[in-house]
Amino acid sequence: MDKFSFPDKDALLHVYRQLYERHPHNLLPLETALPEELRPECRDKYRIIMTMILSGAERDKRLTICLGKLFKRHPDFESLRNLNKEDVKKLLGKEPLGIGLGLQDPNAGGNGARLWTFLECYFGSWSQTMTESNIRTLYERRGFGGGKFVRALQAYCWGNKDVLPLDQRAVDALCDPLFPGYCDSSDEEIRGDIETKLRGESNVSLIDFHEMLRFVEQDSKAKTQQSKKDIIIGWNGWRLLCSLERAKINEEWIYKHLVRDREIARDLWNFFEEIAM
Repeated sequence: MDKFSFPDKDALLHVYRQLYERHPHNLLPLETALPEELRPECRDKYRIIMTMILSGAERDKRLTICLGKLFKRHPDFESLRNLNKEDVKKLLGKEPLGIGLGLQDPNAGGNGARLWTFLECYFGSWSQTMTESNIRTLYERRGFGGGKFVRALQAYCWGNKDVLPLDQRAVDALCDPLFPGYCDSSDEEIRGDIETKLRGESNVSLIDFHEMLRFVEQDSKAKTQQSKKDIIIGWNGWRLLCSLERAKINEEWIYKHLVRDREIARDLWNFFEEIAM
């Protein structure tokens, strides 16, 4: 393939199938193959929305640790009602006062701006009503530019399989080494090309494609077996943390329904207990 050309539909499908075959389904189920207790309809909307908004550049395990601290301090949307910008900055900032995401100034973009914008909308024009239609109005708002976080909310909160969040890790995996032709294109051009070619294609889920690409990028940079294990633990960890059925989760459930490896299942359970209890 010409390195400067966009892949055609067949090339995208070929890579999709290759990634699907190589994905460790027994350790990290894709979004559309999750057990019932972890599917979008069984997710705490508050928790999964906070997860997507605050994800940014954080690795999943570190993010999940921070989320555990957030949910203990602020268990629902109402508990965030009276925060001002300085409160948001402190909340997301360094420990012990913050949850440890680092300096996230609402005036400077990033996670802080996303959270502040979301709270303004939720307690303002949305009248505390959470719908996918409301979420789509965030496209042009501060912190949500480009739309990838809006699409992440659509996909992970409402199970929309026809949107492609395409975060930076997924873009990196696409451009190097899979499709060099995408390298000089914007994220929006890449996303639009893939959505146009693969949306509605039988046996293809765009959210699964996104997850497979994210896994490839993270796994390729993991230098040790422990770091590879941490990917599995962190990724599954935030899913457990966001489940409305999390009270029924134990080590045996994890092994039976999520991670078919005794050692990793035990480590995931210990991690989940530490951050959630």
